[in-house]
Amino acid sequence: MNIQMNKKITPIKYGFFGAIIGTVFFFLLVLSGNSPWGSSSWMGCWIPGMSAYFAIKTMQQQSKEPEYSFSSLFRIGMTVHFFQALIYAILTILIIYLFSIQVLETYKAEMLANAEQIKTVFSSEMYNQLLVELKYITVATLVFWDFIYKLTGGILVSLILAGFLKNSKPVLRKIDE
Repeated sequence: MNIQMNKKITPIKYGFFGAIIGTVFFFLLVLSGNSPWGSSSWMGCWIPGMSAYFAIKTMQQQSKEPEYSFSSLFRIGMTVHFFQALIYAILTILIIYLFSIQVLETYKAEMLANAEQIKTVFSSEMYNQLLVELKYITVATLVFWDFIYKLTGGILVSLILAGFLKNSKPVLRKIDE
C-alpha cells in the first residue's frame, strides 16, 4: 500500500518542489528589474526538466518493478509538469496580488521596447495591432499563457526524459542478407 501511495505522491511532490523553485526564480527576475514573461524567462527552462528527472529517478529507485515503460515514464513526467505549472500559476497570481508587484508594467515596457526595434521590419498595421493587444493584456492572461507554455514544454521534456530513462533499450538485430 505504501508503494502505491508513493507512486501517486512522488510526482506531485516534485511538481510542488519545481513550482517553489520557479517562484523563487520569478522573484529573482522581478528583483533584477526584468519581466518574468519577457526575454529573461528562458533562464528558468532547466527547472521543469530537473524536477521531472528527479521524480522519475526517485520512482525508479523506490519501485519493485524491474522496469518502467515509455508510457509510464511519460505519464510521470507529465504529472510533474502539470502540477508544477498549476501550483506555479496559483503562487504567482497570489504573490502578484498580495504584494502588489508591478510586473505587468515591466512586461509592457519590455514588449514596447522590442516592438520599437522591429517596427522597421514589420508593417505599421502589425505594430498598431501589438499596441492594441498590449493595452488590453492582464496579469491573468500572462499567467494563463505561461501555464499553457509550461504544459507544452512539459510534453516535449517528458518525451525526451521517457526516451532516455526507460530501462528497456531497443534491441538491434543483424539483418541477414
